[in-house]
Formats: sequence, C-alpha cells, structure tokens
Amino acid sequence: MSVRPPYPLVVFDLDGTLVDQREPIWKTLHERLGSDPGRRRATIEAALAGTLSYADWFQTDLEMLREAGATRGSIEAIVDAIEPTPGAIELVASLRAAGAAVALVSGGIDMIRARILPQVHFDAVYINAIHFGDDGTIVGGKPTAYDRDHKVSAIRKLALDRGLSMKETAFVGDGSNDIYAAREVGCSIAWGATAHPGLIAVCDHHVVEPHMDALRPLLMGEVVIP
Repeated sequence: MSVRPPYPLVVFDLDGTLVDQREPIWKTLHERLGSDPGRRRATIEAALAGTLSYADWFQTDLEMLREAGATRGSIEAIVDAIEPTPGAIELVASLRAAGAAVALVSGGIDMIRARILPQVHFDAVYINAIHFGDDGTIVGGKPTAYDRDHKVSAIRKLALDRGLSMKETAFVGDGSNDIYAAREVGCSIAWGATAHPGLIAVCDHHVVEPHMDALRPLLMGEVVIP
C-alpha cells in the first residue's frame, strides 16, 4: 500500500542539504579562485547590515570573481567535485512519486543543481544563476529574489499556488539563511552535524545522519527499519 506524504509540499535548501557542500558555494569560489578577501569581507558586512541589497551584493560578488579571473571552466571544476548527499536523489524522487510537490529554494548557484543533480526533477526552483560569454568569462547573472529572510516568501508563494497552508509544508535546510523559513512551516528540519546553531534552535527536528533515508519517517510517513 502506498504511503501518502504527511506534507504535500516539501522545500529543500541546496548547499549542505541536498548536496555535500558544507559551506556556501560563494565562500568556496572566492577562496579557491583568489578574489580580494578584504573587499569580500566588506561586501558581506554591508549586506548583513542592510546597507547593500541582495541584488547589489550578488553583482558585486560576480564582479570580484570576474576580476579574480574566474571562468565557466574554473567554476565548473570546483562544482564538479561536489557530491549529492547520500539518499537525496532517491528521497526527492520518492516524495514526487507519492504525490508531494518538491521545491528547491537556495542562495547558491544553479550550476550545482544542473551538474550535480541533473536527474532530479523539482516542481519549482528559486536560485541564483551566473551567465557566461562565449569565451567563458562572467558577463552577469540573475540573482534569486528569495534568499535569507525572503526564503519564506518563496515558500508562501509555492504553498499559495497549490492551495496549501504553511502548516502543510515541510522545509529542510542547514544554514543561518534558513532560519526565517524554518519558523513558518509546519515541519522544519535542520539537516546535518554542521547545521547552524540558530537554525537548530528554531527547527522542529535536528537530524544528524549520513544518509537522507533518515528523513523518510518525517517526510514520507515511512518506518525505516535499520
């Protein structure tokens, strides 16, 4: 007998959740590609202080990466070393097969989803995109409208579009930018040993396991037998 998921909408973060990238991909790119650390730090501080909009932070980050010589090839080389979190691909497929809508809401970059999870189908994706010229250089990008405190806005939109309430929605994440979303949904899950303490404090569950099968009792209503 099939099991109907207890939450008809399930929303995932990407870095540190569906993929085994324990720090924001932006941090990894800047450190590996050698952008100006002082300028990077000042940009982050301005964004956190609210004196720099998310869209302006995004464009400034791209500018710093471009000045550091980042190209499509050098970014792809970093991204291609990332692995899916064990069980993530199967869990998303099981949720959708059982009738749940599954969405991705992330402050990361779409290249990770496209290259590391190409076989995973989502009902909606909200994430940043970097645009490259024919020679592989960064020529711009499209920032997500839904990161940090705005992630919850994306989830509200997804629920409303499907005639669902926030209480019928589950969210899985690991970072400080997931806190606002976690506070508003019916089931919030902080994933992994490196989940942000502030997120753990507001979530209904903190799951520390090597495999995403551990989420099946919460998201699929399944009993997992060791």
